Amino acid sequence: MEKNAGYTIFESVLFDNGKGIALGQSPTEADHFVTWQFDQSDGQRDYYWGHYFDDLADARHDFNARVAEYKRRFGVHEVKRPIAEQMKEAEEQAARDHGRTEKKGPAREER
Repeated sequence: MEKNAGYTIFESVLFDNGKGIALGQSPTEADHFVTWQFDQSDGQRDYYWGHYFDDLADARHDFNARVAEYKRRFGVHEVKRPIAEQMKEAEEQAARDHGRTEKKGPAREER
């Protein structure tokens, strides 16, 4: 997971113009959640225009609103990541959501 200014980015949308919106979380910052706009070039992101929140629901609402507004204003489309990358990220998020860091189930060949 990418980090910026003490926040772990756990969700982001990249548009076909190289810009995007990110949602991050920090257990130590006064405002635990943030949404940022970013520019992406050569795989590196530059984050700016942060909106800070102490509630995940408010931050997620802002994230979704920023994504929709940016798409509407600039007529851009989301860049879809490869499915393997999406699945790995989903697995990591599920592990965090369940308070564990590794898979506990049987290996595929054991099922």
